[in-house]
Amino acid sequence: MMASSSVEEVRNAEHRLQEAPSTKGKGLNQAMISYEEIATKLLSERLLLTALELHAELCEADRELPLLRDFFSNPNNFECLNMKPEPCLPIPRSSSQATLDSLDMTRYSEDGGGVDERVAVLEFELRKAKENINSLRANLTVVTESEVSTPDKNSEKSLFEHPIKPHEQRALNFLVNEYLLANSYKLTSITFSDENEDQDFEDWQDVGLNIPKPPELLQIYREFMRSTGYDKPPSSTVAVQTEETEDDVKEKAKEAELNKRVSEQAEEVERLKQQTVALEQEKTNLQEMLDSANLTTAVSATVQEGSGTILTLNSSSTTPDKFEMLESPPQDASSSQAALPEAEEDDSASMVVSLGETETSEREWTRIHFPRTDLTDSSANESDSPSRYLPASFRREVLKHCQIPVPAHANQVIEEPLKEGITRECLPDIAAHTLPRIIPNVILNKREEVISLLLSIVKLQTSSVEREKLLQILFNLQKRPQNEERHMVLAGLIAIAKLEKEPTDNEEVLNLCWEQSQHKYSERRLLAAECCAALAIYTTSSIRNSLMISMLQQMLLDDKEPVVRVAVVKSLSLLVALMDDPDKYFQCEELALTAMEDISPDVVDAASSILLPILAQWALSLKRLQSHLLPRILGKLRSLVKPSAVNSCSPTRDYHEGNRTAALLGLLYKLLPHTIVCVVDTETVRRRMQESLSPQLPPELTSLCNSTIVDPKIFYECEVDIGILLNTFLLSAWGDCTWSELEWLSEKLILDLIDITLSVNIAQENVVNELLTYLQSLCLGFGKYITRYKILLAFKPHLDRMNEELSALNDHNQTINLNLVPAHLSILSTLDSNEFTNALKHYLIEMALRGADLNGLRIAVVKYCAQDKLQEFVLSGLWDGVVHQSSTVKCATASLFSSIICKISNKLVDIRIAPAAVTLASDSDASVKAAAVQVLGKLVTESKVRDAKDKARLTLETIVRDPQGVPSVLAVPLVLTLAAIAPSCPQNYVEDVIATQLTGITASALQQNRKPDLANALVEAYSVLVYCTLSNQCVNNAILPGLKYLEGLVSQVVPQQKDAVRSLLREIESKKDMPRQMDRSASMSSGISLSMATVNVGQGVEDMRQRVSKIFQQKTNSPSMPSIFRKK
Repeated sequence: MMASSSVEEVRNAEHRLQEAPSTKGKGLNQAMISYEEIATKLLSERLLLTALELHAELCEADRELPLLRDFFSNPNNFECLNMKPEPCLPIPRSSSQATLDSLDMTRYSEDGGGVDERVAVLEFELRKAKENINSLRANLTVVTESEVSTPDKNSEKSLFEHPIKPHEQRALNFLVNEYLLANSYKLTSITFSDENEDQDFEDWQDVGLNIPKPPELLQIYREFMRSTGYDKPPSSTVAVQTEETEDDVKEKAKEAELNKRVSEQAEEVERLKQQTVALEQEKTNLQEMLDSANLTTAVSATVQEGSGTILTLNSSSTTPDKFEMLESPPQDASSSQAALPEAEEDDSASMVVSLGETETSEREWTRIHFPRTDLTDSSANESDSPSRYLPASFRREVLKHCQIPVPAHANQVIEEPLKEGITRECLPDIAAHTLPRIIPNVILNKREEVISLLLSIVKLQTSSVEREKLLQILFNLQKRPQNEERHMVLAGLIAIAKLEKEPTDNEEVLNLCWEQSQHKYSERRLLAAECCAALAIYTTSSIRNSLMISMLQQMLLDDKEPVVRVAVVKSLSLLVALMDDPDKYFQCEELALTAMEDISPDVVDAASSILLPILAQWALSLKRLQSHLLPRILGKLRSLVKPSAVNSCSPTRDYHEGNRTAALLGLLYKLLPHTIVCVVDTETVRRRMQESLSPQLPPELTSLCNSTIVDPKIFYECEVDIGILLNTFLLSAWGDCTWSELEWLSEKLILDLIDITLSVNIAQENVVNELLTYLQSLCLGFGKYITRYKILLAFKPHLDRMNEELSALNDHNQTINLNLVPAHLSILSTLDSNEFTNALKHYLIEMALRGADLNGLRIAVVKYCAQDKLQEFVLSGLWDGVVHQSSTVKCATASLFSSIICKISNKLVDIRIAPAAVTLASDSDASVKAAAVQVLGKLVTESKVRDAKDKARLTLETIVRDPQGVPSVLAVPLVLTLAAIAPSCPQNYVEDVIATQLTGITASALQQNRKPDLANALVEAYSVLVYCTLSNQCVNNAILPGLKYLEGLVSQVVPQQKDAVRSLLREIESKKDMPRQMDRSASMSSGISLSMATVNVGQGVEDMRQRVSKIFQQKTNSPSMPSIFRKK
């Protein structure tokens, strides 16, 4: 009771101190009552626990009293605490069994025994009392929670400024440990307990005195979230019962007025949204009507609009640092019309601009004439290209191929907060939408949450320096941004750009992209390249034509990462599609052809699939496809295939130039639709148009459109339907009329193609395949009439000359150019199947009889067998070679059969190739049999028809079991074929036929002293056979004797193979030493074999463990070796 009353007294004193007026500061309070007096009062009344609490609180507040410090530091003040009067009762003693001799008379006495025991008890109590005092000093905290008064604003503000108190730390430790145990984080809890050895986590009282245990950590978190309003919807207080001041009344009235205005604005926003939806629907309807309308009016309007504009961009300038803005003077219609013929006349001349010629001095200026006409289209999605018309469908395809895809969740993260626009009034709303996502988790994989806020501030920031800093933060959100992270940044830039009503310069972003294009990390450079594609349609034409294209040109030439150059090519493709300055065409053409020469196949593929088709569409609209682009490509092809002494001496150079040649031929194939449209869309063809024809593209031309971007219905629009125009051209005969574009085809393109065909190295199979693909597609695209009377007619003089040389060929060592053979077959494959079959027969027989190289014919045959409709005709042409009298022709036919088995359908393999192979194998000529054996082997290994495989194996067995033995010319191909088919044959066939016959051939070769090629073939065959599944009987009776024969043979003929044969012998002997019962049980059940495998694996692991242990064992006498595994 005394302690309680004293506490109340102290509390009342503190309360009086708080209520006392503070005009005189601390001096007045100390005059009324001081802590010194409170301490004196507590000590005088022996309220030591309260005094100790006061001392601890003052020490934590750095206001320690000397009186309390001296009192509690003196242990003498506590010695009398447990001194209670005890009754003088004698200690009962028991009878002693000791004798007088055993007693230590000097150690004990009856008088002093009781005193010594009492002293020991007192010392123990004193020690316990000191321990209790020390524990109380360390753990004493607040007396009770009810004593904590409600803090004011100042004290609440300073609450977080003080360091954590000991009892607070222990309480938090206890709650954290309790949370870890409750959620099964046992290892973490054990580690946490070890790090806090001075705290008992099993007893809450260890935290401090008179501290109630708070709720669990999860409940505290939920209570905080509930009290702060994070987990409940926004709400407003309707009414509060309290005493209101005049200021409160005014505040409530103001709040009510604001609520009313907010509700009115919400209704206005809803009404505007409905109007926006209606206007969007109306806009969509108008756009559809505009697309379906006749384009003649649009084209004429574009011409009239562009007549007052002169775009004189200097294409030779690539320095984006200096620009001179010039206003174009107004021109009347007559002057602009008079300038048109001059421009066409200038364009007619072939102009070649290299990248070296485009370099200018840093002191020169890029003179840019801006058009006076303003943009009539207010949509931000439209490009700033008044003089360049793109078909709507082609524009959609270009954007699909070139633009960076925006992630699906970007709408929620970026576009949703910015949908209402960006103003200073709505910036707090954007921040409120974004910041709750940022604050809890600003980690690497959540940095995109900040993009909308950053861009909003960039949008509203007036200082260019601050804008640059913010954009630097945007680009540096990730050290090495990955694909999705880059796309999130680009989505933010696109969302900001969409808010502009007209295209802008975007110079600040592009200048930053220029810096990023030189960054050491490829991901940063990739972001810079993708930025150009993302912002191209939202940037003004002048910036696209200067700064953007210069930056991309530098990256294309200098960057070392293929993935960056691929992104550069795609961005360039979009810039070319939006380019409106004809003078820039030559720079774009040079960049495109430079990309085609890249060493990376990915860059070449992107250039040929996207960039060049878009450039070809622009060249087609500028009438420069036949005069500039295609002649440049053909010229590069001629220079690559032209034979030279340098090329022949460098196989690596030949390989790279072969790949470049194949890429350019593939490019011609992809530009074939543009070539056809350029020739067809003329007045001559339009006059013959019939409306009854189908508007659909002809199937021959549809097969050439391997991508939508090269579909004529997508990339080309004219006053007439392009489908009807193409059908008119293909179904008509043009012998009675001609036009300049058709003359270019027959007098330029086809002649260049013949020259390239004659110069191609037939050994470069990829080049020959691409050439044949282009030639066949050219014939299909232009139709049978043009093919027969223009293309084939141009080839005819060269074919006649080749046939004459082939007929006159008598010496097999003499060589003639037979490159036109596959080209001729390609042309005929599109015309008449009978002509194709007859030509194939003719070339097969003539080339075989003359001993000519069949490589070109083989490439063509393999290529046409991959086309289902030509397989029958190819096999018909080859059958004449099967039944021909000459063994040379039969051997040539067999070699072609072995090349096409994998390309032919299963049905034709069974009914056409298998009978032909059996027929050739039954020939009396050994050389024909040798050629047929290879065909039979390919049937076993490559065919999927069971009957054909059985026929081939049976025929091979018949050949090897011939009573007359195996002829020497047949031995090597037979051995190689048996080795090739062994893994594909059943075990009984391997043991009864292959192993037995190989042993016989080896023994015969040892006796007859055969050639080294047979010995090498036998080594190769046994290398395959040893690892096949074989019985012990076969190993003992066939394989082992055969290997011993082979060992003797190679020691005589090819000594360098002795080690290989000995290795095979060791391998087969290890199989022989295996227990017979193990082999039998392994064939019956996999359990024992699995256990044996486990034992072997376990033994191998144990051996490896011992070896590694020896490696890491440190020698005692080598102190120089560091002990890297010793625990520090």
